[in-house]
Amino acid sequence: AEPAPTVRGLFEGAWKRAECNQSIDMALNNASYHELGKGYSLGMVLCWLGPSSESQILFLVAPKTGGRPQLLRFEEWRDKKLVPADVMPMAKFDPNGGRITTYQRYRSSGICGQAGEWSWNGNAFRMTGYWDKVDCNDESEFDRGDRFRIFPPKK
Repeated sequence: AEPAPTVRGLFEGAWKRAECNQSIDMALNNASYHELGKGYSLGMVLCWLGPSSESQILFLVAPKTGGRPQLLRFEEWRDKKLVPADVMPMAKFDPNGGRITTYQRYRSSGICGQAGEWSWNGNAFRMTGYWDKVDCNDESEFDRGDRFRIFPPKK
């Protein structure tokens, strides 16, 4: 029988792809956990920290895994399409709504950027909204209204 992979081993690939600037061992030791109910927990590990932003690698601990984490891959908007992502910028978890939100500024002003939202359905997170405002030159503020919504598609 093969030995079970270490928790560190599960994160190393994502850590390298994301070019994290934090020590992997320190980040794993300082992971934050959020109870989701029915034995599920969401874990968040700080990957990248800058002067005004941060990124997290998210994982799920499910009852059927015996406590072994499973990396979560969400999607981000890149080159006019949603693509899998290892890290989530400015990820926050709202325990009251069971929702993860993310936000990435394209410039420090925050006038342009992208944001995502995923809701817990009892056994997985599902995308419930995604917004993108690429024009950093107009003066309108970025918001999560319909004018910048890309998912679900506008009707």
